[in-house]
Amino acid sequence: MSMLKGILSTGIAAVAALAMGSAAGATVIHVGGATTGAPADAAYVFDLTNGSTPFSPIITARYSADYGAHVGTQAVDDSFVFTIPQNGLGSGNFSTSFTVTSNEFKLTDILFNGQSYFGQVTVGTHGWSLSIDDPLPITANMLNTLEIMGSVKGINGYSGNLTFAAVPEASTWAMMFVGFGAIGAGYRRRRTATKVAMA
Repeated sequence: MSMLKGILSTGIAAVAALAMGSAAGATVIHVGGATTGAPADAAYVFDLTNGSTPFSPIITARYSADYGAHVGTQAVDDSFVFTIPQNGLGSGNFSTSFTVTSNEFKLTDILFNGQSYFGQVTVGTHGWSLSIDDPLPITANMLNTLEIMGSVKGINGYSGNLTFAAVPEASTWAMMFVGFGAIGAGYRRRRTATKVAMA
């Protein structure tokens, strides 16, 4: 797991200033929960898990934020930044809940790599939720950002997951098609040879 975190964290320190510059005043959360610009009363979790190697076909990101009690309403602009070592397509979810409006998180926008998904948010009596089924494209070793914007009052927070499945590169697809072709040709030759032997 430490090897995965090392690979996923590579280059993030160098681009953190860029990520912060694009979202002035934002809190930036890195893999492992390390933050810059975090409010004193906030606690973040941001973990990536996968199979036995960093190049597992499926990578899952778990993220959350918890805000402590404070007076009034506090603006939220959280950016979860990460890289993964493979091209992939993802999906994800987001949710928050409250029992009384004095402890409430309101979402104003949620973006993945600059693309807003706020139009898909469901507002319920006791919380906000989002399920992103549209493929989220990921490029290997490029910085990705999940940005959550809104406001919180009282004690509240949010949580969610992102899952990325590897997409084979063009050369891998080509090798697979060549392999299928070779199997098919071998099968046809075997059937022809069998017919000749029987005649």
